[in-house]
Amino acid sequence: MVQQNAAVKKVIEGAGPLADGRRERSRASRKKIIQAMMDLVAAGDIDPSAAKVAEKAGVGLRSVFRHFDDKESIYREMDEILWSAYQPKIIAPFRSDNWRDQLIELIERRSAIYEHTAPFRISTSVQRFSSPILKKNYDRLLKGERNLLGQILPKSIKRDSERGRAIVLATSFDCWRHFRQDEELSKSKTIEVIKQLLQDILDQIGD
Repeated sequence: MVQQNAAVKKVIEGAGPLADGRRERSRASRKKIIQAMMDLVAAGDIDPSAAKVAEKAGVGLRSVFRHFDDKESIYREMDEILWSAYQPKIIAPFRSDNWRDQLIELIERRSAIYEHTAPFRISTSVQRFSSPILKKNYDRLLKGERNLLGQILPKSIKRDSERGRAIVLATSFDCWRHFRQDEELSKSKTIEVIKQLLQDILDQIGD
């Protein structure tokens, strides 16, 4: 199971207890449902049924739909939790001022985030075909990643569309997922291979 990041727990927990006991119990049930959904997805069930979510959360099925209009609503909230938890890490300033070194930092940073978010990203990727909202969220994520890469790359690289696209692919989730999951490489080996792939691209560019 993917280990839940402390940042995700913090977002799920939100503010402290409410003074109104009934409202606090309702909020607690909602948290349990969201947590159950995330636990099931993290365990490999990319599309758990509402009944499974209810069982995992320890609540009745009617309670699930009392808090959420439909299962898509749970996906939407799950996406927003992940966005709130990881966006600060994604846009944090780089240590280096050199764009090549920043690309290496980007690979390391994204790889660390992918270790925690891979099942959720795969789930959203699948569900987006039947959900305009999840499609919008997925596109927002891709756009954010491309924009960040665009802030790093010099104009000369941006004008080289072929190599620019090669860099987009090398730094993408799909590239990481292939080596980490399909080829079952270790975390460190995955990063090593992607860095080498990126270096091979950069060697063709020059300074």
